[in-house]
Amino acid sequence: MKRNILYLSILSTALTISSCKKDGCTDELANNYNAEADNDDGSCTYDPQNTYTVPSTYTFTDASGNSTVSYSGQTIRLEMLEEMTNYMKTANTLGVSVAAQDLKDMYDDNDGTGFSWTDAEGLGMAASGKQLKNKTAQNDPAIQQIFEDYMDSIAVMSQSSMAGSAGTAGVVESNDGTKKYLFSPTGIEYTQYIEKGLMAAVFYNQISDVYLGSDKMNVDNTTAVDPGNGKYYTVMEHHWDEAYGYFTSAVDYPTNGADRFWGKYANSREGLLGSATAISEAFRKGRAAISNDDLTERDAQIAIIRTELERVLAATAIHYLNGAVDDITDDALRNHQLSEAVAFIEGLAYGHSSLISSGQISGILSTIGTDFYNVSAQDLTSARDQLSTIYGMDDIKNQL
Repeated sequence: MKRNILYLSILSTALTISSCKKDGCTDELANNYNAEADNDDGSCTYDPQNTYTVPSTYTFTDASGNSTVSYSGQTIRLEMLEEMTNYMKTANTLGVSVAAQDLKDMYDDNDGTGFSWTDAEGLGMAASGKQLKNKTAQNDPAIQQIFEDYMDSIAVMSQSSMAGSAGTAGVVESNDGTKKYLFSPTGIEYTQYIEKGLMAAVFYNQISDVYLGSDKMNVDNTTAVDPGNGKYYTVMEHHWDEAYGYFTSAVDYPTNGADRFWGKYANSREGLLGSATAISEAFRKGRAAISNDDLTERDAQIAIIRTELERVLAATAIHYLNGAVDDITDDALRNHQLSEAVAFIEGLAYGHSSLISSGQISGILSTIGTDFYNVSAQDLTSARDQLSTIYGMDDIKNQL
């Protein structure tokens, strides 16, 4: 009798232990791993990035092999700013003037009247319906007016028949005679304010704040827009492509496309920041994620792109402040580099959730001052140090 009671007790204990075992996913590599589970019930799920490939170039196709990439409008705007910049640079030769109306036409005229695009790439820029003005700071009239005022200023200064100097607008030659730039009476090179300013207020803002923003990313990602007319992409894929197009027009960046605008400056900071690699990889990973409906990975890559682009702006401003200090006794080189530095510092305000506040930007600009003919190496170094501290670049500031 005692033996039967002992048997029943052991059996009861075994059944109790067995009934306490918990079913669930026991694979630690799964995204729903349950540390309390004893029995794997086949419920494990895995992130999509474990099942799709990120291409080595910005090349994406649908199941039938049709390209799903399109950013032609952005390529046109890159070309528009390049032609505008080339036109402004002609005024670096004494006696050559530029017209404010031509610059304004380049800025806001989208039907090809009033001026002629060179359109060396055959992009169909005339009557393209594209312009830079309506994309400036998301069509902010106050910011647009600032740039048009710059255009008026450079046009007036370009009519000067005198060499530039402190208090006099005109062309200034570097000490070694190899460089010439058109400056205002206070040493501002408006060509740089316009070019770098629009790089930030248009290209950077459109990437960071618009196309990678919630409004443009919270859209359809299931249906091709219009396959019958060659639009094999979803709306979300297209918005991502447009962000990429403001960064570079090359699918194989940085092998190509590192010669202008953000593609150029990211590549210039590659050695110390790894910017070109990080941004290019993030764009490709994010696009592959979208095409595989992996929005968690998409968002992770958005954060990388925003962070790395902002670091490029800050590091490039530091680079030019260093250059201005090195060339402190050369009016042409100093003023040229200060104009670039100030434009990049101001450009930091156009990113999404920038690490730097408007007050900090104002403080740095105040340290630099508004008269580039009257600056000190000490003040420029102080401005650089303020910027490097904010962006955690103190260890590389002297190398930038």
